[in-house]
Amino acid sequence: MLNRETVQAALQTLEAALAHDECLTCECLQGFVTQLSLDADEDAAALIRPWLAPRGQAHSCLGCEPCPPGDQFAVYLRNPNNSRQQPIVLT
Repeated sequence: MLNRETVQAALQTLEAALAHDECLTCECLQGFVTQLSLDADEDAAALIRPWLAPRGQAHSCLGCEPCPPGDQFAVYLRNPNNSRQQPIVLT
């Protein structure tokens, strides 16, 4: 489980990387914060709630190249210490 300090650091890095206001409701960012909420302990979950878009307000990827939230999410997923879930291996 991710503790409060780890989640806070991830959100600060994410906030610094936002290129557009629309990033806040983009599926790229929303995927990342949703994964953080799944991996965070209860104390850290309160930090994530303000980042979650209300149902129906998220939109598809803006197509930014590079996509800062998508890049941050990819870095997060590559770090085996972050996610409590085991990766699915397709054969």
